[in-house]
Amino acid sequence: MPPYGAPGGRLYRFLSPPKIDGAMSLFDSSDTIAAIASPSGAGPRGIVRLSGDDAWAIALSGFEADRPEPPPARAEMRIGQLRVDGLRPRLPVSVALWPAPWTYTRQPLAEIHTVGSPPLLRQVLTHCLARGARHAEAGEFTLRAFLSGRLDLTRAEAVLGVIDAQSPAQLDAALRQLAGGLSAPITSLRDRLLDVLAHLEANLDFADESDVDPLGRAALAAELRAASDDVLGLAEKLCGRDRSDGAPRVVLVGPPNAGKSRLFNALVGGAQAIVSPVAGTTRDYVSAFADCHGLTVELVDTAGIDMAETQIEQAAQAQRVDQTARADMLLVCEPSGMPRASESLDLDDRVIRTRRPDLRVTTKCDLAQPSPDTLATSAATGEGLEALRAVIAATLRRQVTDADLPASTSARCRDSLGRAGEALRSAAETVRSGGGDELVAIDLRQAVDELGKVIGVTVTDDILDRIFRRFCIGK
Repeated sequence: MPPYGAPGGRLYRFLSPPKIDGAMSLFDSSDTIAAIASPSGAGPRGIVRLSGDDAWAIALSGFEADRPEPPPARAEMRIGQLRVDGLRPRLPVSVALWPAPWTYTRQPLAEIHTVGSPPLLRQVLTHCLARGARHAEAGEFTLRAFLSGRLDLTRAEAVLGVIDAQSPAQLDAALRQLAGGLSAPITSLRDRLLDVLAHLEANLDFADESDVDPLGRAALAAELRAASDDVLGLAEKLCGRDRSDGAPRVVLVGPPNAGKSRLFNALVGGAQAIVSPVAGTTRDYVSAFADCHGLTVELVDTAGIDMAETQIEQAAQAQRVDQTARADMLLVCEPSGMPRASESLDLDDRVIRTRRPDLRVTTKCDLAQPSPDTLATSAATGEGLEALRAVIAATLRRQVTDADLPASTSARCRDSLGRAGEALRSAAETVRSGGGDELVAIDLRQAVDELGKVIGVTVTDDILDRIFRRFCIGK
């Protein structure tokens, strides 16, 4: 199926390799590409990878097997020597061959394995380029896997997440996404919406036909509302997940003079935030990294929740709201002796109304008797700090779900999921209020389109370029 759409904004159907007219392009998968696929630097083994119709012929050009071999017809590994231009003596190599379509790119694929010497690998790559291969662009092997339908877009991004992972949690999240942890439920929901949309449009086309049963509108409204909640919940969890450091963000909130800054300093092990008995001292947010039982977290101290009268106070409250929205976890601080102080400040409405976890912490327990059902802490004596660190770590580790996505996926998908969720909510409300099927169908089409953008059913070439240019060469 050829690409369709206007020039400069081309849209491509999933499983349909796009072709761009004119000069050689990252999206042209008709030629054979080659690149060094092993990590940079010296090593016991290095790899030059090729993909394309001529991959086998190029990899075997100048190759002499240790024993006579018939022409390759299946996946196999051949051991021998490669006559490389400008290199003497012959280079000992192993050549791995995989036939299409059972490869990563669904094209014939070959790998030349030899000594992991960067100068030797560059000569082998030059040898392949001289015989008709083109040097692969960044991420082009994975791009071909996506264009051929081997991977959807979220799985392709998960490959980058595996490469860039800097912690076990990040690696686990990327591997879950690579296994379909994100795309499988979204694909299932999208397929269900397409079925509902087809049923609605059948009702519109054959409204006078008695053999078209009307949908159970109450059940449909409930289903669409539940789908909306799930999609919006996932979008909300993605807020702030596109951080380069990958550390979960824990934000301290509470009334003025609740001891947030002193607790913040105690947890990070230094005087990062200004501490004063005067309420309202913190006007800006302060962040620092802290270790919580082996888990590195970013702690954020914010201004106390209060009425904002001056421009400076309004700015402080706006920053608090912004940091709260980006939090992976909230520490709701209440000074000992002032039980449920947050309720008088309407915390439940202004801060805690979120799907991320919150932990209520009693501060200054050395000054007054804390409530027995709270986590009591004292920055002055250190009481409860280790217990607090343990609870923070345990809570965040339980939060490692399919919503913990590689950074590129989080940044790209958040808006599409938000729009899909709002469209589903609008469709549910239209059904519930007795609106026409044509109005419901409009919202469902938007939801289907937005979910399609997440998994790459429809995607623009500029989005593909932004994603795959972040890969390294050879992947």
